[in-house]
Amino acid sequence: MRDANLIKIMIEERALVKLIKTIGEKEYSTRDLLKKLGAYGYGHKLLLKAEERKLVERSNVKNKTFNKLTKDGKKIIRLAKEIGV
Repeated sequence: MRDANLIKIMIEERALVKLIKTIGEKEYSTRDLLKKLGAYGYGHKLLLKAEERKLVERSNVKNKTFNKLTKDGKKIIRLAKEIGV
C-alpha cells in the first residue's frame, strides 16, 4: 500500500491506529486483544476493518482467532512514530 494511503488512514481512523499500536509486534487472540483494548463490540468491528484494509492478518487455530500485523500495519506504526501520532 502506498504511504499516502497509510497516512490517510492515520488521519481518518485514529481508533484503527490505536488498535494497530496495541497489537504491535505481538500476536494476540481476538479475546485477549479486545480485553486489552477494553472495547468488545466496537473493537471487533475495528479489527474486521483492519483486516479488510490488509493491516491485520487473522488466522484460526482450533477455536481461537489470532491477529498479527501485516507489513502495511507495521508501516503505519513506523509512520505514526515519525509524525508523533
